[in-house]
Amino acid sequence: MSRRALTISVIAVVVVAAVLSPRLWRRAQDAGLGFPPEPSTAATSEHLVGRPLPSLADAEGWLNSGPLTADSLRGRPVLIVLWRDTDPASLRAVKRAQGWHEGYARFGLRVVGVHLPEFAFAADSSHAAAVVRRLNLSFPIALDPAFRLWSRFGAHDRTPRVVLADETGRVREDAAAGADLDRIERAVKVELKRENPKLAFPGGSQAPIPAAVSTPAPATPATVYLGSTRVARGPLSQAAPGRAQLFTAQFRFQVEGEPYTPYPVGLWKPSSEGLTAGRGGAENYVALRYDGGALGAVLSPPSNASARVWILRDERWLPSGTLGSDVRVDGRGASYVVVDSPRFYELCLAEAGEHVVKLSPEAPGVTVHAITFQPVADSRPRH
Repeated sequence: MSRRALTISVIAVVVVAAVLSPRLWRRAQDAGLGFPPEPSTAATSEHLVGRPLPSLADAEGWLNSGPLTADSLRGRPVLIVLWRDTDPASLRAVKRAQGWHEGYARFGLRVVGVHLPEFAFAADSSHAAAVVRRLNLSFPIALDPAFRLWSRFGAHDRTPRVVLADETGRVREDAAAGADLDRIERAVKVELKRENPKLAFPGGSQAPIPAAVSTPAPATPATVYLGSTRVARGPLSQAAPGRAQLFTAQFRFQVEGEPYTPYPVGLWKPSSEGLTAGRGGAENYVALRYDGGALGAVLSPPSNASARVWILRDERWLPSGTLGSDVRVDGRGASYVVVDSPRFYELCLAEAGEHVVKLSPEAPGVTVHAITFQPVADSRPRH
């Protein structure tokens, strides 16, 4: 192989991996491979306000619509939601955006989503299409598996991101993760009334929009990743990826073990994407201690199959009043989810206090990609 061909091959491999791992962007830059800089995560939540709305021309595909150009968006307020289907905050935001689409499209609002994959399986357009169908989203969705649009928006690493532009294409609101969605809705009404002051929204508040307030990062992590390129600490941070290996029961629940640190027990195969069960059964599980809030997980099934993942909290099955929307209970009262597609699963509703959760697949091949947490105040339904 020629030196030029070898260089091209190396760059191609790193580009594909860098799409899914921010660390590789930095490694590629350090190696002098000439990649564009990683989008800044330090920008303020208002850094697009007053600027033209970034173009959506780099989208790699569209759902619910053909390509939307700058000309097709000009002349009416536009609300852009950048979201991930494996992030619970994003799922809340995109469901709220569907409500805005249904409620305000007749008054001139255009709602557009930008789907960003968090894991390799989510980069497939068929996966995004299935998510859109499952959530009953009917507004246009731009697909951004290579994060080109994300880079144009200079997006924060956390999602969702909600950007509102006026009819001239100038950004009026730019809200990062943790944004007050009620405030965004009031801003939408202001933009619609700017063109037609006589508009009256049924049952809607005409209250003024308060000044923007920056939202601090949560004291506890929103997501704990189990992939070898993202795991922060614990036994997985020292595990060799790519091969099945035994992990011993070094986790002693409330007495030992760091909070928000995954502790696998049994036979597991670590990879960059997550942790795959090498066998099923009660002796094979992932344990993690956390402090209150709603609990979820990003899980993938075995190839061409589905499997149950049993859920224990504090060595008991989940109480009936705390079951997440994806949880089922068998005749014994045992709590579980049926993992039949790679996606986010809601496990447990918000409940204050320290807990230890154990996820135990009944069959080999189930992958645990991440475990998510929402503080008690943030996980209550909003209407």
